[in-house]
Amino acid sequence: MSGNELRNELVWSHSRGRAFVECLRAYWFTYYGSWGGWETGAPAAVRQAYVEKKLTRRAMWTGTVVHGVAEEGLRLGRARGGDDVEDAVRFARWKAVTDITDSANGAWLERPARRTGFAEHYYGDAVDPAVWAAAIDEIERQVRNLHRSRIYTRLLEVPERIREVEELRRFPVGDAEVYVSLDVLVDDGRGGVVIIDWKTGDAHDDATIAAQLGVYGLYATQELGVPEDRIVAMHVNVRHEKEVRHPVGRAEIEAARQEIAHGVRAMRARLDDVAENLASFDRHPPLPAGDARCRGCNFRRSCGREGTPVAP
Repeated sequence: MSGNELRNELVWSHSRGRAFVECLRAYWFTYYGSWGGWETGAPAAVRQAYVEKKLTRRAMWTGTVVHGVAEEGLRLGRARGGDDVEDAVRFARWKAVTDITDSANGAWLERPARRTGFAEHYYGDAVDPAVWAAAIDEIERQVRNLHRSRIYTRLLEVPERIREVEELRRFPVGDAEVYVSLDVLVDDGRGGVVIIDWKTGDAHDDATIAAQLGVYGLYATQELGVPEDRIVAMHVNVRHEKEVRHPVGRAEIEAARQEIAHGVRAMRARLDDVAENLASFDRHPPLPAGDARCRGCNFRRSCGREGTPVAP
């Protein structure tokens, strides 16, 4: 392997852990079956899985656009101070229209890692144009909610305290490697930090969010040296204009450590070769035929579930 060649490694993340639990076959396509699909001359099945890995759906896409607006706004705030809501709304609407257009006409397939492709278009799902228009309006509403948020407003007032905004970090936990990307990490001015996670949907589970924030707390204590009792963590749901604080202390950090260790053991147990991170298709079976979750899976075509009746 040349020094510039990418190596497929098993690096745990909160999203990877959830994918492993939800469907082993979709997990395999995401982390193994699609590997190398970006390369010219990749086998057709690998390229197909790679394209499907990059698909999004309206609800997830709303979050991606709003997160992008928040990230850019805070970066601008750190660089020059302030963030204009009307500029943010104009950008968000332009981005939304561009994404929908690129997906509908297939232009995204030229660069699936850089452009947006919707599963609705890929699978030919009928979506009324009014639904797309409503999705764009919802993005605008959430961007305006973001700019009214007490937390976002406060961040723009103290940009010098912002330490991280959506920065991918990798750190060791036991014998495993872990990825985190905190929406915002900010000094509290008293020797501690505040971890902020933006949420944009309806179906967020507080227990799942708390577990994710516990992993972020582990990162803050281990890698940044923040005392366990000086961490404040919260999620801000800009759809519902709601803030929820979550305890992150010794118990939550230890629970995160145990979750990572358990998840990595289970993932390694499915591998054919742990040292080389080789995983076979057959050792990652699909959900039972007719499982309702298949209806919303990006890998229906690669998995052979496209067109198969799905139980309600």
